[in-house]
Amino acid sequence: MLPTPHSGRFPAAKAAIANLPQGIGVFDAHLQLCQWDHGLGALLLLAASDLQVGLGSADLFHLTILRGAFSPADGETLCHQLRELTERQQPLLIEQTRADGHTLHIRSVPMAGGGCVLICTDITERRANARDGQLSLKMFLHAPDGIIFTDGAHRIVANNPATEQLTGQESSTLTDCSVFGLIHPAHSGLLTGLHQHLTERGGWDGEFEVIHKSGDKVPVSARVARVDDQQTGQPSNYIWLLADISERRHAEAEMRHITRHDTLTGLINRKTLVTHLTELLPEARRHQQHLAVLLVDLDHFKLINDALGHRIGDEVLLQVAHRLARLFRESDYIARFGGDEFVLILPAINAPADAAVVANKIIGALAAPFVVEEHELHTSPSIGIALFPSDGDDGDTLLKNADAAMYHAKAVGRNNFQFFASEMNRMTSERLDIERKLRRAVAHDELSLHFQPQFAASGELTGVEALLRWLHPTDGMIAPDRFIPVAEETGIIVEIGEWALQSACRQMRQWLDDGLPPLRMAVNVSARQLRRHDFSETVANALAATSLPPALLELEITESAAMENPHHVITILQQLNRMGVTLAIDDFGTGYSSLAYLKLFPIDRLKIDRSFVADIEHDLNDRAIAFGAIALAHSLNLKVIAEGVETESQHDLLRSNGCDEIQGYLLSKPLPSAAAFDFLHARSPARPLNG
Repeated sequence: MLPTPHSGRFPAAKAAIANLPQGIGVFDAHLQLCQWDHGLGALLLLAASDLQVGLGSADLFHLTILRGAFSPADGETLCHQLRELTERQQPLLIEQTRADGHTLHIRSVPMAGGGCVLICTDITERRANARDGQLSLKMFLHAPDGIIFTDGAHRIVANNPATEQLTGQESSTLTDCSVFGLIHPAHSGLLTGLHQHLTERGGWDGEFEVIHKSGDKVPVSARVARVDDQQTGQPSNYIWLLADISERRHAEAEMRHITRHDTLTGLINRKTLVTHLTELLPEARRHQQHLAVLLVDLDHFKLINDALGHRIGDEVLLQVAHRLARLFRESDYIARFGGDEFVLILPAINAPADAAVVANKIIGALAAPFVVEEHELHTSPSIGIALFPSDGDDGDTLLKNADAAMYHAKAVGRNNFQFFASEMNRMTSERLDIERKLRRAVAHDELSLHFQPQFAASGELTGVEALLRWLHPTDGMIAPDRFIPVAEETGIIVEIGEWALQSACRQMRQWLDDGLPPLRMAVNVSARQLRRHDFSETVANALAATSLPPALLELEITESAAMENPHHVITILQQLNRMGVTLAIDDFGTGYSSLAYLKLFPIDRLKIDRSFVADIEHDLNDRAIAFGAIALAHSLNLKVIAEGVETESQHDLLRSNGCDEIQGYLLSKPLPSAAAFDFLHARSPARPLNG
């Protein structure tokens, strides 16, 4: 039997279906009954056993006479009208009163290819109100939602006028066409899921876009119900209910825009900017990029509002927003924070000076008067600048510090910009102090080397890395991340690097003489050292002076240093390679390697940066990068060493994914010379190191 139609979330269609198909019978081209629902027998006062597949329409109405539903004359009339009008392929709609006084609407709808659908509706109660009865009768034809009947192959059999309006096509054009042809090709992917749902569940509902005859796309919310053949159990028809949701989509888009943008200026609002800032910081942190937050406050703007009213003030804000928006790159963000405050984010700047250039542009852009109606008005910006990472490691801190810098700009005279003063002053002062002390550190033997062992993933000792340490006589131990960047910027790193190289070679020679089996000694090389054309000579001299076999020296070159001038670097590395020195790319993954160059470097190993190892247990992105680096290295016949390994879980993940060597606090922290010798001697292999 036919399932009882329902219409879910389509209120107009629901009303139509609820008021029309109270009893349904489907007749084939020979006017023989092939499908029906329980309502048909109830309305015609027939028993369930009376309705059989193949029952002719004449026999059906003869049964109604026998069961007392209609008089003989009424039954004969109904049968005659049904046959005559069906043969003419015309619809039939009559009212007939049963013997018990109930009045039925009996409607016959011809189907393409022959046959008809008989719809019986008890309208007894509705006749009490003629107007309501008239509206119910027309409900289907005037329903605002599209209703489409298809055959089992999804070809359109019939549709209501709302479908014509939705598609811009007449029923005669739609008939026999595939209903899927109405769906925009962009949604072709949903057809598989739709077919699966209809097969498994007998229905589907979702959203897609219908192609209008004009070419426009009309978004609709759709529900499809399957009608199975009573005899074969196979799908024979489908009912599609389509509701135009253009207005809803437009309202949703408007709501999204309102929640993300300032209603006056159209710029993004505070919440959206904070979201962007939160998303930008991890990327800047990973690639060691600077990021600037500029907070712009309009000087004396309150006077404009107080004197001329908020309408004039709003127009000034609108003009300010337009001027600011013209200044920035596509990658920058500008927001109105409320009132007369604007905030800008400048991602991936090269240096603090870039933020200063932009601040000066803002001052220049707002210098010209603002003309509003008959008023010529002036305002100027006070701008506070906070920098990542120096002025804060999170969005809240950066915004707070930019705000503090803005108030300082107001305090020193307005119409200017100020960097977050305390941090800038502290950094500048500290840098100058470190530079001054660093220049005397080598001469006064304040620098030393600590040594961190390196191991095969399976646990065997393979080498050791020499790491710089600085013990100042009054300041104590100064961390490498404080003095090495200063040494790089000032060029002092060349002198320090040469000292470190000679000291490391001398130390390994001493350990060998003291009975330590051969191990690889890794020494870091700075970008400044690598730029020198005589660097390979420096290495050769260090090896010669200490009689250290070249195979026991490994030089670690950072990825960013290698890519500064790849043609020059290739030449230097080839010279070192011919000496027999082992070469490694350090901090791999943090720079911007070109694989075209990477494959040309005569290197032996890649070193995965600790930033990817630290969270490899929890961060799928870090894990993917680390494992990808291992696969890449192995495809280039390179060994891989991961630094910063601190937990067994990290070790297990790296080992199980093919990492060749590891280094980190899990197995040993960096050790001073004497302690390193004891550690290495106790765990060193009893055979010479090969390569």
